[in-house]
Amino acid sequence: MICKKVMVWFLTALLATNTLLCLPSVAGAEKQDVKDGMQLDQADLVQKEQEITNETVSFDPPTSVTNSVYNAIMMSLAATVEYTSIVIEPGETYEFENTDTISKSIYSNASQSKGILYDSVSYKEDGDISTVHMDYGISPIGVPGGGTAFITNTGTAALTVKVTDVFTYSTSEDPALERVTVSKNESYRIVNEGWTARSIQHDGSNADNRRFDYAKYKADGTLSASDLNSIAHPSLGDGEELIITGSTANAVTFGFPYGKYSIESTGEPAYARVTLNQGESYQFINVGTRLDTVESDGTSKDKLDYVVYLANGTETSRGSGTTAKPQIAVDRYAVITQVTANPVTYGAPYRNFIARPVGGDAISRVELEVGKSYIFHNNGTLMNPIYNNSKKVGSLFDYAIYKPDGTVNSSGFNSQSGPMIPPSGYAIVTVIGPSPIIFDYTDDFSWETSSHPAFLRVTLSKGESYAFTNISDHLRNLHSIAKTVKGKFDVVLYKADDTEQSRRNTGNSTFLVGAGKKASVTVTSDTPITFGGIYRSFKASEDDNGIGQTTLEPGDSYEFRNHDSQSNSLRHDKSSGNAHFDAASYKVLRLLTSDHFNNTVDPEIVAGGKAIVTNVSDRPITFTYSNKVEALLSGQAAFHRITLKRGESRKFINVSTLDKALDVISVSGMKWNYMNYKADGTVYSQASDTTQLPLVQAGGYAIVTTVSDVPVTYGAVLGIFDVEDAQVPTGNQVTVKQGESYVFHGSQASSLTTDASNESRRGSQEAPIVTNAKAAGGTYQYTVTDQAGKVIREHKEATDNQQQVPANANIHLAVAAVAPAVKNFGAPYRVFAVKNNDDSKLNELIELIDKEADFTAGQQGKYRFTPKEDGIYRFAVKEKSNFAAQQPIVSLFTDPDFSNQLVSSTEQAQIYGWDYTVLEYEMKAGKTVYVKLTETNSGALQTVIKAAHMALGKDTSYEYGKGN
Repeated sequence: MICKKVMVWFLTALLATNTLLCLPSVAGAEKQDVKDGMQLDQADLVQKEQEITNETVSFDPPTSVTNSVYNAIMMSLAATVEYTSIVIEPGETYEFENTDTISKSIYSNASQSKGILYDSVSYKEDGDISTVHMDYGISPIGVPGGGTAFITNTGTAALTVKVTDVFTYSTSEDPALERVTVSKNESYRIVNEGWTARSIQHDGSNADNRRFDYAKYKADGTLSASDLNSIAHPSLGDGEELIITGSTANAVTFGFPYGKYSIESTGEPAYARVTLNQGESYQFINVGTRLDTVESDGTSKDKLDYVVYLANGTETSRGSGTTAKPQIAVDRYAVITQVTANPVTYGAPYRNFIARPVGGDAISRVELEVGKSYIFHNNGTLMNPIYNNSKKVGSLFDYAIYKPDGTVNSSGFNSQSGPMIPPSGYAIVTVIGPSPIIFDYTDDFSWETSSHPAFLRVTLSKGESYAFTNISDHLRNLHSIAKTVKGKFDVVLYKADDTEQSRRNTGNSTFLVGAGKKASVTVTSDTPITFGGIYRSFKASEDDNGIGQTTLEPGDSYEFRNHDSQSNSLRHDKSSGNAHFDAASYKVLRLLTSDHFNNTVDPEIVAGGKAIVTNVSDRPITFTYSNKVEALLSGQAAFHRITLKRGESRKFINVSTLDKALDVISVSGMKWNYMNYKADGTVYSQASDTTQLPLVQAGGYAIVTTVSDVPVTYGAVLGIFDVEDAQVPTGNQVTVKQGESYVFHGSQASSLTTDASNESRRGSQEAPIVTNAKAAGGTYQYTVTDQAGKVIREHKEATDNQQQVPANANIHLAVAAVAPAVKNFGAPYRVFAVKNNDDSKLNELIELIDKEADFTAGQQGKYRFTPKEDGIYRFAVKEKSNFAAQQPIVSLFTDPDFSNQLVSSTEQAQIYGWDYTVLEYEMKAGKTVYVKLTETNSGALQTVIKAAHMALGKDTSYEYGKGN
């Protein structure tokens, strides 16, 4: 049904489109010029237009087709899309999932000028990053089909977002962006663990004196880009590493998609830098792999002298009183002297250069053995590095650097860098090998052996599990060598209360573990993987709650038993593509909790329960699950799967204590008949030539017959249903009590009746209705009509034992009040369909008369209406109050059992106002229809319903009845 609740004016869409086309793009190229103070007036304009949607728009229904057409044209300027509003308070985060297959937008009242700002990250269906925004004040946000978006309110006022029903949403513990505020001389290391290249987000600005140094390295460790005192937005690709260091008094805040990048504080700066006063000198040694330049923040008025030397001390180039910066090849060095009076800061990428005063301090060296751990103390007043020859000898080491108060400053796993140690801080270093490493340090340092390593390390083989619990007060990285050895492992993250937070299979080298939370890792590849976490931040133990996995071959059935005290899910491997399976989950005593037929929904098993899963695809499916779930090969499938061709029948018996519907694999053109019986054998429901499935009552049964040329596969939960060959009765027999009526229809469906041109099939010839009226000494009334409702013959006091009914005709039977209490009537089962025609208990709608239609949640309105004239009739429902909460549906049926629907208001455009629901249908005089009034979500209704004839006026427009 086209929703009437929210109207967004077409003008808004035009303005919003124009705004989006005019928005400035954010360049991702390195060293991009960024212009400060840009005003985003377009965004505010879009916001003002969108606020129109919060106003109430009301109007009366038209009283003529002319007015109707006019209003319809006016309303074509409105987008009738229903939105749900969610208020996100400052600091709150919401997760939104787009269940549609195409990109959809999330709208908001974000505004730069009003301080209504947010961070957001949109992800594609495969988990890759689509868009990233930080402190954003523009609407809307695009979310790819099947993707998700995280939105965090970073402003000072509430953020209101609006979404359509294609989005599901919930609050999130995790923010959209992991924010890092970098102060002067503070450094962070960021690694892209497998995501598409994205420009980093930050609030750096020349106008606000917020700048930083950065150095970007490729996966092989070579420098790819760098900048001194920058406000650029460098992009960071898969496997690339970024070092950022604050360079100004005002800190810079960075934002990264939460949990997607490895982010850690580091003692390693982006640049080796020094500020030189007039006459001071410094040496820069290129220890990298490429030619590079020493940079500075000097102006055209600041002069320097420089000399570049070969490694053996031979001069190769020089500059005197110049503003040019020296280019230094690998293994060469330059000496720079500041000539002019203004102090100038010089710098070069830290990993590629060693910077030290000319003449240098006394250098000490120590060789550290493989497997040994040492502590280096910085006894000075400045942050200083400890250099080493790890790259030269091809060896690795772990380190953890601590501040004077014992808190972690930075760390490195399998590192080859030169750790920077803060003043009065210390570093614990463990040599991993394969060779000893020589460390250089100045007189400000001292060292000693350590009683514990820098990192807690565990090497696991395939199928082995270990649990790492973060015992610190901060988010910490857990490292692995998976990417290096091309291994894979499952990781399950648990909250502090030991409930599962997330699960995935990955090959990343780092992932984050929250304070007080636990990570359980299980190796799934043939290659062993070493994991490591900072020794003082983690405790580790063999895990009895790791990840198990079972592969179901085509046709296999497995029983999964959950021995846990909480629910657990089975996750199927997405690499199996569109592989389908049947699943039925039970709690104790085999009480069904959920089931999925021919589906791809991951089964959920309640505490102490079990699930039976059957692979019904043509390829293997691998399920992963908690080690507290036991997997056993099962001889019982999850479902009965019965494929019936045209004319074939089966009996589905509900042996449980729950009412349960059958399932079916949907295919184009499928049709079936069914007779649905209660436990006492009486008919509960029936349908012919339908695609509706019967809800089989507890203890009852349904007989289903395929009537389409297309075979149909039915599903019934095994254990809830038994299936037997259908014993189709040879006749229909009903007992008609005093005052009751029945109609016997000569059916046209499949094996019941056929077209007259096919003489060989049953039901295409005249057939009898039989009765015991004469033996009982009573009379009955009957009327035989053709398909159009024309009377063929009738009798008010018949006593005959049978009445002949032509092919495709109907006979209406009734027992008069003066007759004996009971009469029996019978008809061939496959030739006739039987319907109770007693509608005396239904409310009657009278043309042009209002009827109050107030119902509590779950109730329905059921009426009968008999038109007095041929023509089009309108059924209108007006909502008396609470317009936003109720959505009425009006439907017409041919029978008082409401089993054969003619039309529904959901099939017609609703253009008469948001508090009206209208259904129009052409009817025959005297032919009763049955009207059902329901609420879309089975909610309460406060309404009035009315019916009226639409007379054809002189101008060929319809004139509606007075008062309608």
